[in-house]
Amino acid sequence: MRKTKKPIDTQIDEYMDYCTYTRRMSAMTIVSKQHTYAHFVIGSKCHDIQNLDNAAFNRWIKYQTKKGVSARTINTRIAHIMSMLRYHREMGLNMPIKLPLIKKLKEEPARRVFYSATQIEKALEYADELAWLLIKICFDAGLRISELRNMRLDNLSGRRIKFVGKGRKSREAYMNRETYERLQKWISENDITDSLWVNHRGHKYSVDELRIRMRKPFYKAGLTDFYPHALRHSFGTDIQKKGASLLEMQQMLGHSNAETTQRYIHGLDGQLENLFAKYKDA
Repeated sequence: MRKTKKPIDTQIDEYMDYCTYTRRMSAMTIVSKQHTYAHFVIGSKCHDIQNLDNAAFNRWIKYQTKKGVSARTINTRIAHIMSMLRYHREMGLNMPIKLPLIKKLKEEPARRVFYSATQIEKALEYADELAWLLIKICFDAGLRISELRNMRLDNLSGRRIKFVGKGRKSREAYMNRETYERLQKWISENDITDSLWVNHRGHKYSVDELRIRMRKPFYKAGLTDFYPHALRHSFGTDIQKKGASLLEMQQMLGHSNAETTQRYIHGLDGQLENLFAKYKDA
């Protein structure tokens, strides 16, 4: 039986077309928005944004909080929803919701989690082949999870990965030889013809599905603070400890400025006492 399409489905589709073809937003932003709107429909129980009020919006925020979603992620999702609501209001759609009453949540200080190469190797011991590849490619190449999720055969040229990253910037990164060989085996055994990460139905895994697959090996290894972006921080810290300069790190991470790169420098974390003793005779 064909599923009946709700008004909000059409409203979301219209806005996504605007984002894709008029605003020409990046693939990562489009995926993030789609993921947010799917959760919004479930959590708010809204079937038509012409009936959306602040009580329903707050119910959606409460739903996420109970699920353990971080304030930072909820605030990003709030921004996505508000952008869609403003678009439809500009297009003449009447909505009872009062946008000025929507407030973002107070955020905790950003977590800075990173792992050593030894810790990652320990986690990999508990990983199945898919999780192994997901974790290892992120650590080898410093990819964001959205960049990882969007990987296709066309992005690969030997061990090189060419892709469009954050801010629609063309980037390239490299995986090591072992990772490359295991990826080629994965592609062959799973008859991959386009997207690299597809389930048994041939559908691309969502970001959440990939996150869950990646998290399990770390939990089994006793590293319960895992989140995917920690692998990007681990990549940055690893190359720093191996002697990469700030400029080299900036280029390898694909950052526009060095200030952003400095957030990924954790190689000296916890070593200030020793440094002062070494250089200032403290």
